[in-house]
Amino acid sequence: MDVRRYSYFTERRESDKRWVATVAEFPELEADSTFHNRALNMLYALVHDEVLRRHRAGEPIPPQPPHESEAKEFLKGLGF
Repeated sequence: MDVRRYSYFTERRESDKRWVATVAEFPELEADSTFHNRALNMLYALVHDEVLRRHRAGEPIPPQPPHESEAKEFLKGLGF
């Protein structure tokens, strides 16, 4: 299951110079590391585990934003 289409954000905390990765669809999840990619990869794993947990529990799973090509088709259908 690919969870990389969710809305991920990273920022560097000045207080300890660590990268913090968050995801809009799962505001309760966060990962941090001294390395940007490690923080993001850790968060991908957390999101994957959370989606799996929710699926098994029958809980709702936030939809992923449309892929860029899907968004282009959608906008094209609207006349843009």
